[in-house]
Amino acid sequence: MAGLEELRNVLHVIRAWLYPNYLEHGGKFIARAKTERTLSVEQVCAEAVTRGGSDLNYDTMVDAVNAYFDEAFYQLADGFSVENGYFSIHPKIGGTFDHADDKADKERNPVDFAFRKRRELRDVISRITVEIEGAAESGAYIAEVLDVTSGTSDERLTAGGVVTILGSRVKIAGEDPSCGLYLAQADGSTIKVTGNLVDNQRNRISAQLPTLPPGVYRARILTQFSGGGALLKEPRRIDYGVELTV
Repeated sequence: MAGLEELRNVLHVIRAWLYPNYLEHGGKFIARAKTERTLSVEQVCAEAVTRGGSDLNYDTMVDAVNAYFDEAFYQLADGFSVENGYFSIHPKIGGTFDHADDKADKERNPVDFAFRKRRELRDVISRITVEIEGAAESGAYIAEVLDVTSGTSDERLTAGGVVTILGSRVKIAGEDPSCGLYLAQADGSTIKVTGNLVDNQRNRISAQLPTLPPGVYRARILTQFSGGGALLKEPRRIDYGVELTV
């Protein structure tokens, strides 16, 4: 397809904001991509057809992509690795075993998948330029979500594990019963987890997560913390746009 050759050769630009790095002292910053939204399979296929990146019609392309992913993950679930030129996916088993005859346990030895970049993706990355648009607004925001249990950033959540949220004015404070840390799902439902706060500071909060069903979540904070001495009259809502997977 013409779109593949274009992707190999075109120069791409990722725009980013700078946020204070609360894990280090000395005024350093970290960059976060200025992502407008997360694209679904249908949206990517629509863009490909509109842009001319695919010579397939929209319905055929959506059906083909969905069929590929359904089969790819069926094979992954049977222990095969899958690669598509841009990245490969490999099953992996976490945790440790007590002896050579030990059996796998779902809680102690969770199944996960590792992604590795392939040559095509490395070629695309080499053509990406990052443009910094300055420091992010100094108001309240979430800059990063760390899953302490798995050691990952802005990627996953471990049910029953510990999560740390870094940002500005994220401290949960106030008498309003709605104040707290939430995990919001795509259907609009939320799970409140503030009853298990283990750290609650201006720029950092940590919480013990409850048992969570598998799915995709986004972090949300409701707080009356203002950064000064007085509390806000109404809770401020702070949403994080990055999807986190359980």
